[in-house]
Amino acid sequence: MAEKGWGDFPIRLSLEELGISEGMADDALIRVSKEFGEDERIAMLIEKRKGLTREKMIRFLAGRGFAFEKILNKLDGVDA
Repeated sequence: MAEKGWGDFPIRLSLEELGISEGMADDALIRVSKEFGEDERIAMLIEKRKGLTREKMIRFLAGRGFAFEKILNKLDGVDA
């Protein structure tokens, strides 16, 4: 899910729905974040969807499970 541009929260929920314990889900997210952190995922999605307005970009990224603060930090100075 991370390589497809999803945030940590929906990844965690997906793992828990599969019956993976909270501790193992935490470990998995730590490993994923080291290789492909949320900031990198947000930047990748911003690049892929350059034509969206700022408002639509914010809605899109929020729908992917990224924290509002992280979204705004990445969009700061970016004409989306």
